[in-house]
Amino acid sequence: MNRDNNPNTVELRSDMELGNKIIDALCYSYQGVYYVNLTSGEIRSYRMARYVREKFGEQFHQGSYETNIYAYVRKLVMYEDQRLFEPILTIASLRSIFSRQMSYSFSYRFTLDEEIHYGQVEALKVLDSSDEIVLAFKNMDKQHQLEKNLYEKERQIVKAMSRQLNEVARGPLMNVIEQSKAAKEAAKAGQDVSGYIEAIQNDGETLLRIFNLIFAEENTDREKIEETIMKLDSLS
Repeated sequence: MNRDNNPNTVELRSDMELGNKIIDALCYSYQGVYYVNLTSGEIRSYRMARYVREKFGEQFHQGSYETNIYAYVRKLVMYEDQRLFEPILTIASLRSIFSRQMSYSFSYRFTLDEEIHYGQVEALKVLDSSDEIVLAFKNMDKQHQLEKNLYEKERQIVKAMSRQLNEVARGPLMNVIEQSKAAKEAAKAGQDVSGYIEAIQNDGETLLRIFNLIFAEENTDREKIEETIMKLDSLS
């Protein structure tokens, strides 16, 4: 019988081609891509990050998965983040993870030349295989910087809101306090306090409008909050 006509052979070839395409696709986005066999405990490199090659030479092209991952974690990963690797440090732990799910990922920090960098690990089951996974490493420095810049912008918006609140609310609040004191003195002297009460009411209503503006349900995104800051500015 011609083996090429065997349905099982065709299916196997199709699965292998699909697996290779998946690995090739990962190589476009990830700096390090490795195949791990959970039966033999061996690892094979499809793509290696330059800093890994410079740090470990050709060691990571193949060999023992546990030996290589331990070396990577011990020499490069920040001490505070090394615990994140515990679920994937051993073949046994990998088997445990992939007995109940198809993928596993986490973010971590590592150091190069005394500088902190940011990375992500993605472990994926190879199709329906119970003993084959792909381990992919991605550098996340750019994404981290973008998130940091976004956080700083959001922080500046909060500061602007606080500053405007202080400017527009302080005046009416101080007036309420001063008018209350004056009303007490007038009441002791038997004088008419209706003018003080009216002033207190007006300032109180102003404060209520300010807080209603700030804590409006519409303030759910940056654009709405910036509009609110401009409205506050017009009240000052």
